[in-house]
Amino acid sequence: MKNYVIGIMIISIIFLGSLIYRESKILNFENFPVKTNVKEIDSEPRLFLYLFFSKRNCHDCLGIIEVLNKLPSQFKVIGIVPNIEMRNEIELRRITGATFPLEPLTKKYSTFLPNYTPTLFGAGYNGKIYFILPGVPNEKEYLEKFLTDFYVKAFQILIPTKPS
Repeated sequence: MKNYVIGIMIISIIFLGSLIYRESKILNFENFPVKTNVKEIDSEPRLFLYLFFSKRNCHDCLGIIEVLNKLPSQFKVIGIVPNIEMRNEIELRRITGATFPLEPLTKKYSTFLPNYTPTLFGAGYNGKIYFILPGVPNEKEYLEKFLTDFYVKAFQILIPTKPS
């Protein structure tokens, strides 16, 4: 009987440990580190787009950069690239064609680092992630339509709330 109780306790500890481990590895979709300033909060609602990419990604997959470069002002695009590639930003911009601001992959973004790049994250002022899209070849036409449709449908939830 004593062995059964010890066995059940060991199994319970293993089970609870696996639950804790799984919870720590699940991506938190609420606290993306969105960079805003007071002027942006007072302007029209914005959708913040964070593109995780590298100059080593396939050329066709980086075609979405062309779409992101031409987006209207309600979209704010920021590129997140590996620290090593930020050392030569001019070459990175020449290879990829990115005209939007670029930031190195710092600790605040590393918890959101996707398994596949390029990947586009869409977030609101509150840091809530609304969508994650992988960059795939020939995605340009789809992305442009998706972003326009999403912005129109999600306009109300993108309106910033002022802190009280």
